Amino acid sequence: MIVVLREELFAFVAILAFLAVSPATVTGHLGETVTCYLLTEPVTLDGKWTSNSEWKDAQEAQLLVADGTAVGYFRVKQDRTWLYVLAESLIDKDVEYNSTTDNGEWMQVFLDTLHDDGKSPKTDDYQFGFLWVDATHMQINIRKGTGTDWTRVDPIEGVEAKIGTDTGNSPHPPYPHVVGEARLPLSLIGIATFGFFIRFVDSSEVLTKWFYWPGLTLADQGVDPSSWGNVAYSMEPIPEFSLTATRATQEVMAMQPQTNLVLVGVIVIIIAVVGAFTIRYRKKRRPAPDS
Repeated sequence: MIVVLREELFAFVAILAFLAVSPATVTGHLGETVTCYLLTEPVTLDGKWTSNSEWKDAQEAQLLVADGTAVGYFRVKQDRTWLYVLAESLIDKDVEYNSTTDNGEWMQVFLDTLHDDGKSPKTDDYQFGFLWVDATHMQINIRKGTGTDWTRVDPIEGVEAKIGTDTGNSPHPPYPHVVGEARLPLSLIGIATFGFFIRFVDSSEVLTKWFYWPGLTLADQGVDPSSWGNVAYSMEPIPEFSLTATRATQEVMAMQPQTNLVLVGVIVIIIAVVGAFTIRYRKKRRPAPDS
């Protein structure tokens, strides 16, 4: 019986040890997650940081560039009615539009509103495209998934965006640099964690850089929701003002060893207590010596 108990004990300890050293993971899409906190600072859609605190109440994550030669950032937050998105490119000083090629600075936001993944856009998936034409006009295109591809749909009331330049309120130099802001209705989203993909294209006549999040490649991400990331909706404001995604990750990783040590300590105590009881039990069961 003691042997059986000890085997069960060690199995239990092994499970606890596994939990102690295994980091928490997020399933769905690529597994990368940004939290969309309740805003404390209102958003003015003007294509810049209207004040140096306008977006500091949102978690920040780095936008990626395939060749690694440029830097960009994005943030998301909400006011229980609208989802707000900010994107920044630090490589270009102004916005421009080429009427011959119909190309310039543009921003795309993709939503998997039911977080049901898939290798092609489903009917709950949306693509919002915003192209800067001039200082007074943004071209807006909205597409919805069909199950195999995208199809263009009618405008959605309230969807708005602006691309412009920030001249010093952003925490990221150099100045000026290109900034995009967008507003999307939360009424489209039917789940607390939803799929999310963003592309911010900074175009000029001599240079074009595609910023994106998440992923290591641009291949098929525009039509493959399984390659998108995750945005987790929070009903609370951000715990620490201006907490970036990088700092948040560092703080969580810093806490992980402390948590593991506590769990390991608990396991050691359990082993010691059970071991002591086992020894006492054996002593009581030991047969008396022959008289």
